[in-house]
Amino acid sequence: MSRLKGLLQLLLRRMRSIRRRILVTVSVVYLLCSSISAAWIYFEISHEVDELFDAEMIQQAKTLAVMVAEPAQQQLVAGQQQVVIPSLNKHDYENKLAYRIEGVDSRWQLYSDNAPTQQELPFSEGFSIYQLNDQHWHVFGMTTANGSARVLLLQEDDFRAEVRSDLAVDTIVPVLLLLPFMLWLGWVAINRSFQSFARLSNALRSRQPNDYSAFPPANDGEEVELVKHSLNYYLARIEQTFAREKRFSADAAHELRTPLAALKVRLQRLRDAGAAPAAAELDELLQSTNRIINLVESLLLLAKVDNVVAVQGNDNIAKSLRQVLADNYHRIDAKGLTSDVQIPAKLICHGEHSYWYLLFSNLIDNAIKYAPAGSFLTVSFDVDRLTICNAVAADHAVDIERVSERFYRGRQLNVEGAGLGLSIVENLAQQLGVDVFYKRGGRPLVQTGCGPRSGPGSAPLSTFCCELRLRHVV
Repeated sequence: MSRLKGLLQLLLRRMRSIRRRILVTVSVVYLLCSSISAAWIYFEISHEVDELFDAEMIQQAKTLAVMVAEPAQQQLVAGQQQVVIPSLNKHDYENKLAYRIEGVDSRWQLYSDNAPTQQELPFSEGFSIYQLNDQHWHVFGMTTANGSARVLLLQEDDFRAEVRSDLAVDTIVPVLLLLPFMLWLGWVAINRSFQSFARLSNALRSRQPNDYSAFPPANDGEEVELVKHSLNYYLARIEQTFAREKRFSADAAHELRTPLAALKVRLQRLRDAGAAPAAAELDELLQSTNRIINLVESLLLLAKVDNVVAVQGNDNIAKSLRQVLADNYHRIDAKGLTSDVQIPAKLICHGEHSYWYLLFSNLIDNAIKYAPAGSFLTVSFDVDRLTICNAVAADHAVDIERVSERFYRGRQLNVEGAGLGLSIVENLAQQLGVDVFYKRGGRPLVQTGCGPRSGPGSAPLSTFCCELRLRHVV
């Protein structure tokens, strides 16, 4: 029992091979189809053989009726009443055929020596089956045209069965003989088809750890090309992930070097002075520390949004935007900004709430930081475009093409921040299916104590706008 179980487990392990499963499946299907075909062929041959020999019996009966029955009636009525035709024993099939010719009034008979008597087999018109000593006979009876004689023709079923068997065997045996060749041919074809997978496997094993290049197209099958396409897509994603990790490490090292060096210099100065640090020095150290903390948090947030994931669900972005404005109200009020929000109460878009909230947080934070005190901040919506604008100084130097680059801050180095906010917005917008456009311009305004107004003055203002083109408004 344990040996049988072991053999079964070995067979199951071997059947884990796709090639073996395909070969076994093809073999079973071939044998099943061959068996069904053989059975169908046998029954069709049996039917056709019966039809053929029945037609032959009719023709033979007609021939006997014309050539034997009528002349025999004239001769036998006047003389001998019964004539038995002996067998010649010249052929094996001779005794498988029999006939009986008789008068309608049964006064005379002419029959072969192996034909049954009238008592054993009474005359019956048409086809019938007669059984004698476990032998089946096909019987056909007919009456002559003048109605004076009857012809009874008999044919043993073994005669037909032998013909049926010979024809069926001659048809089925070649199919069975071809089975080993078909299996060998199928094995060769399957192995040749799987060579492409073997080459792909070898190519994967021989690759260097840092090689993420795509597999080139080759003369492979459709299935292999599909696997290659999926592998190339996966390798591209891995390469992008490693590139983001490298870029994050490089950005962190580059941006942290300056504040850490400044912090080190101040600490060394305090150590060398040998006196208790003044409050101003401590404030500077605290500001440097806060800058490093904010920079690290921004880098971690950027690394998080760089990881592309499938965004699901819907969000009322009008509610999310109002929530962001409410959370930053104290900053808006502290700078004396005038806010004008013209958006509908409900604006449903595809994407998770956390993603939209983070996107709006960075846009509003950027607008508040760069808007001069006492200026304005506006939010408007038109059809499928959400626009956030803020005032900036007329001499505010910024390259619109570079505002979404990492660490780009133009010449506004005195503004707190690391230059990562709009880069984070760009990544979030890409995952949310939103197109982002920035523009700078507008008629110069003058900042006064009562807010911005048109006309000449000492503090001219301009505008900086971010336009979000929403593609999945529900």
